[in-house]
Amino acid sequence: MAVRPARIEAATRILVVDDDPETARLLRTWFRGQPYDILEARDGDEGLKVAAREQPDLILLDLMMPVLDGHGVARGLKRNLSTKSIPVILLSASNSVEDKVEAFAAGADDYVVKPFAFEEVDARIRAMLRKRELYMTLESTARELKASNEQLEELLVIDEKTGLSNFRHFQRRLAEEWLRAQRYGMPLSLVMFDLDNFKRLNDTLGHPAGDRALREFATLVAGGARGTDIAARYGGEEFAMILPHTAGSMAARVAERIRAAVREYVFVPDDGPARLTVSAGVATYPSHLDVESADALVRAADRALYRAKELGKDRVVVDSGPAVSTN
Repeated sequence: MAVRPARIEAATRILVVDDDPETARLLRTWFRGQPYDILEARDGDEGLKVAAREQPDLILLDLMMPVLDGHGVARGLKRNLSTKSIPVILLSASNSVEDKVEAFAAGADDYVVKPFAFEEVDARIRAMLRKRELYMTLESTARELKASNEQLEELLVIDEKTGLSNFRHFQRRLAEEWLRAQRYGMPLSLVMFDLDNFKRLNDTLGHPAGDRALREFATLVAGGARGTDIAARYGGEEFAMILPHTAGSMAARVAERIRAAVREYVFVPDDGPARLTVSAGVATYPSHLDVESADALVRAADRALYRAKELGKDRVVVDSGPAVSTN
């Protein structure tokens, strides 16, 4: 007397691809009472279509079929992104090593020789489903890990207080853009911003209000940046903007738009309101003999920023080496 296979807890959709309907009938009879939902396809082409449409949990595939045999179907399943992960058990009357090797090369996950014992087929189905469940779990874990790594990477480059790039990311991007500017002979501009009299706002309204003002200023800077520009918090109330492929005159116009927007903006209205202004220094490569490195470009922009402060704040100054002009 044949031993009935033990019941499994969850229903499993099994696609039987066989030109002989007797195979599917026998499987239905044997697995009656088991939570197997048997789908059928009468030839290889139909099998590929049903697999793509129904997304079964497992496929029992006959080797010897007209037009498109089991090897061709297995290859087609593995080429299709929507079906490549579905386990395939190939059924064949051939016990030759050559057929088995070709079957596995085509993408079959297991090979059962006819006539087969249904207990063996059931055991192989269960083993294959366990492997698939493990694969799907690993795949899900890999996706979650990738998402976590992306979030971590974002945390490593984003300034928590303002949402702009942090100083570390600024340094890395400036070094990259500096090398690119040198390699292709393209201009590279840098703008340094500093909020004027920011300490007075902190002292008057408190540090929480100061933090909100920094976030609001960061929003204005980001809004004034173009798609290729990199805006960053440099430190404290000082911010920076890298402008690749941008001449000094254009960088000054970008900085001026931001300066004007800050002058018109009402900061922390719930706590103040408060008015702030910003000073900006602009430096560009290539333009001066003393700008021969990324660090030198930062020093030149800082020099222009310092000059803007000296001239009364709330202005944009373009560095011109030893001599400095105002914009």
